[in-house]
Amino acid sequence: MRLALLLAGLLTAASAVAEPPTLHWSVPLPAGHSWRIVDLREGNGIRHEDYIPRGQGTEDYRDRILVQRLQAQELNPETYLAHVSDGLRAHCTAFTTSGLVPSGRDGLPGATLTAYCGRFDDRPYGYIIAHKAIRDGNHLFVVEREWRLPPFAIDETGLVNLNFGNPAEDAAIKKEIHFAVRWLIERVQPGQPTQPEPAPPSRRKP
Repeated sequence: MRLALLLAGLLTAASAVAEPPTLHWSVPLPAGHSWRIVDLREGNGIRHEDYIPRGQGTEDYRDRILVQRLQAQELNPETYLAHVSDGLRAHCTAFTTSGLVPSGRDGLPGATLTAYCGRFDDRPYGYIIAHKAIRDGNHLFVVEREWRLPPFAIDETGLVNLNFGNPAEDAAIKKEIHFAVRWLIERVQPGQPTQPEPAPPSRRKP
């Protein structure tokens, strides 16, 4: 099962009633990659946009951004992120999160969460997903920045080991995660105009 299919199933369960079409918010995509849209769907009250960088394939990508707008039903941002986190946890050999952090801006409630899945089912990779969810009236606005990486360890205290044998690349991944969380908190907001993003540190090629 691909992670996208898992999340789509969770979304369908959370938003089963098709009401008015979802709002079309513009998302300022982060710099550092030449992002291209590879999937765009709308129906049953859900709008789904899937982005990966040019040069990465839909089946073997490392980096991904998922943008969704859906009917909120009775979900608030914290409940939604907890729901998605619990669904992902069931497929991970080791799992932890950075903690669920509520927020608010311009009168709109939001929340952020970073999930770490050491290995997804029996696949040769794990996931790191930085999420943000915002409620605007009857809609939830959800953005996820995802990394698909070789399996990694998470100890009993929840400490994540992202050391894959190349110190420069390992440090770059950790910085990307930091920048992504900052991007979600500071830049991703319904109704905000698209502006150039500061470039994250470049990855050194082996």
